Amino acid sequence: MGLEEFLRRVAEREGASLDQAREHAAAVFATLREAITDKEFFDVTVQLPDEYRAMLPRP
Repeated sequence: MGLEEFLRRVAEREGASLDQAREHAAAVFATLREAITDKEFFDVTVQLPDEYRAMLPRP
């Protein structure tokens, strides 16, 4: 699923704007980054399409 479709679905489920959905998704990625090891985070995020990379927190 592409990033825009993902964000549209998040926004729809939350009853939020696309900008809010982007912020919320970024917060989830940031929390995940803190909760798991570097390798686990890499293993999860390497499976995402490249367009998601801009949303991922830096180590």
